[in-house]
Amino acid sequence: MPGTLAAIIITVLFFKSGLDSDKNAVHMGLTGFLTFFIPALLWTFFITPGLKDTLQHDPSNTLLMLTANYAYVVLVSICSTWVWFKIFRS
Repeated sequence: MPGTLAAIIITVLFFKSGLDSDKNAVHMGLTGFLTFFIPALLWTFFITPGLKDTLQHDPSNTLLMLTANYAYVVLVSICSTWVWFKIFRS
């Protein structure tokens, strides 16, 4: 759920910024979505399985559980923010 909300917020941010800067807003919205989706997909395929495997050996580790479930949202939000600054603040 937090990942979905973050993806919607980032897509809308890119879309509105595209409108304000006289760029194609649909392309900018798609760029925002992809800058969120691609790192999230890579995180899900390469990092999460290792974290879930480690979590099976120590199910009481709350910090690891939160990291396995929600750290990708922070990481991809940082990636999307960096891309936003590169596109709209140059």
